[in-house]
Amino acid sequence: MTHIILFDKDGTLMDYHKVWTPYAKRSIEAFAEAFDCHDIKDELAHRLGLINGEIAPNSVLASGTGDIIQDYFERYQPGGGQWMKDFYEENLDALRESMELIEGASDVLSQLAASGYKNIIVTSDSRLSTEYFIRKFSLESVVHEVVAGDDSPFHKPDVRILDPIRKKFGHPLEKMVMIGDNRADTMLGYKEGLRTIGVLSGTCRKEDLEGADLVLGSVAEVLDDGRFIFEEKSSDDA
Repeated sequence: MTHIILFDKDGTLMDYHKVWTPYAKRSIEAFAEAFDCHDIKDELAHRLGLINGEIAPNSVLASGTGDIIQDYFERYQPGGGQWMKDFYEENLDALRESMELIEGASDVLSQLAASGYKNIIVTSDSRLSTEYFIRKFSLESVVHEVVAGDDSPFHKPDVRILDPIRKKFGHPLEKMVMIGDNRADTMLGYKEGLRTIGVLSGTCRKEDLEGADLVLGSVAEVLDDGRFIFEEKSSDDA
């Protein structure tokens, strides 16, 4: 029986495009202005995964941690990484204001929590931003733990990012399911047998979600007649 359900945040529980696509555009423009390097904007955008004004599936912007993204800016200009970190912190209020839940996400979290599951957010975003997201949408009682991008030296799809969760709750990977909108989510723990569900509410198409055991339109579809879609109709919870 499943005991823990792991949720990516951006693109899975939160509308990715309302927040990160406009922010990516602003950050590249501001970077070019700050360092007077307008000639590299297109190349930097392409390398980050901003293609024709949209975030590309499985790109740096789609699944990279803050440190990884900052490193890309540093490669183009000395001091660019720190600039990007400062820019992010300066824009946190605007990012928070633009956050919107994926339709049905709150209900799913509530129903799963009421059924005895532990809901855990595993995200590449910062803990500060993730905790604000939880407070903004009053999810404190239905999100039981967070693993953020700045919590660990590991990042998805490296299964070691789940070590603190496995230690705290004492459940093996076989009793967990990961739900997310990109390859970093659906390949998490792939070799170790972690089951994953891909959702099409973020940046990826079905063919981009390598390793997924199941692909759904959104997180709202993980309940079937009120039951978690992977749960057996009867189980002795052995």
